[in-house]
Amino acid sequence: MTKHFRLALVVFAYVLNFARAEEDENRAPPTEIPDFSNLDEYVYEPKSTLTLSMRRLTGVKTKFSGGGILQSLNNPGAATGSNFARTYADGGVGVDGRVSNRVDSGGSPIIDPGSGSAISDPIAPDGKTNTWSYTNATQALPGSLLAFHDYTAAVIDPTVRAKDSTSASGVEVSVSRDMGKIFGTRMTWSLIAGVSLNDIYASTTDHVQATISTLTDLYSLDGQVAPPVPYTAPSSVSTNILDGNGNSLLNTDGSTQTTVSDTTVLLGNQPVDRSVKDAVDNTSVSNRWKVHGSYLTFRGGPVVYIPLFNHLRASFSAGPAVFYAGSDYTVTQTYITELGTTIANESTTSVSHLLTGYFADASLEFDLTDRAGFFAGAAFQASGSYSQKIDTDTEHYVTRIDLGNQQGLRAGMTIKF
Repeated sequence: MTKHFRLALVVFAYVLNFARAEEDENRAPPTEIPDFSNLDEYVYEPKSTLTLSMRRLTGVKTKFSGGGILQSLNNPGAATGSNFARTYADGGVGVDGRVSNRVDSGGSPIIDPGSGSAISDPIAPDGKTNTWSYTNATQALPGSLLAFHDYTAAVIDPTVRAKDSTSASGVEVSVSRDMGKIFGTRMTWSLIAGVSLNDIYASTTDHVQATISTLTDLYSLDGQVAPPVPYTAPSSVSTNILDGNGNSLLNTDGSTQTTVSDTTVLLGNQPVDRSVKDAVDNTSVSNRWKVHGSYLTFRGGPVVYIPLFNHLRASFSAGPAVFYAGSDYTVTQTYITELGTTIANESTTSVSHLLTGYFADASLEFDLTDRAGFFAGAAFQASGSYSQKIDTDTEHYVTRIDLGNQQGLRAGMTIKF
């Protein structure tokens, strides 16, 4: 039994060894590691370029026109009506402030228990006022009259004033993509897209033709002489109290005893006459027109590069452009009256517009390295124009802002990636 078992074990071991040898013989050989030693070194060539530059262009062209009414803040009121406040450029006439003390049956003043002061009441109206003022000696007229004036200037100037703003510098950022050679030549071309920002500024000042309306109200002094200017009523004067010998009396504390006397000159509390005189004037009114803003230019198109020398090449680009412009328009009107006083008004409006146009650039580029360089050249762009208005009940001013035919210089650096 043992002998047979040993024989079977030897046969099994032989068969197992034979099967393993057969398996090793049929197995695929191991994969060999590739040999890259014969390959050329791989070098990345940049295909995109970032451009950062300054762009200085001739300024926009502007035209200013229109007119407006320049009014003072005074209120002369109606030509008729008594005892209410009126204000003028050279003074004012107010409500009569005279009062009389309330008295009892014995003629003594009635005292208010709360305040300890005499109770007073407005005097019966007599057509006069003790509250008024005037500023100029020329207001006093013969016949014991006093003239008060107010002014209005209506700009009627038909002239259209043109003003070209000065050249303005701006910033520009653009990105281009290399599209390869042109027909197998040394020339190459790219597609470019960029944006730039430039200022809008124009301002001019000039005298304008205007119709000056002078309102004159006459008030009666009722035979009195006009007090010296400047005068404000009510008025009073303080004088020392004298004894029989002409010496000042003193209080117990040593101060001089004084008395206050009312020196108010009464004036009629409504005009006795009103007149309005119009005259065309070319020197008293001046306007200042100002436009201030900026515009973004979005541009895109092809760029052609022409090699000239080692590291030096010329570039030409052109294409459509979109302009987004925003501006503030301000008109300041100033009128210097015949009295030398100033009446001024300032109005502002803001707008934004989207315009279309085109651009063209030509530059010389120098590559400092394979990745960086600089350039300088000429720039041209053109777009349309837009109007901006100040339109109110009293003002109608218009400016025309023209973004057409702008040229200038551009310079900056290039970075390839």
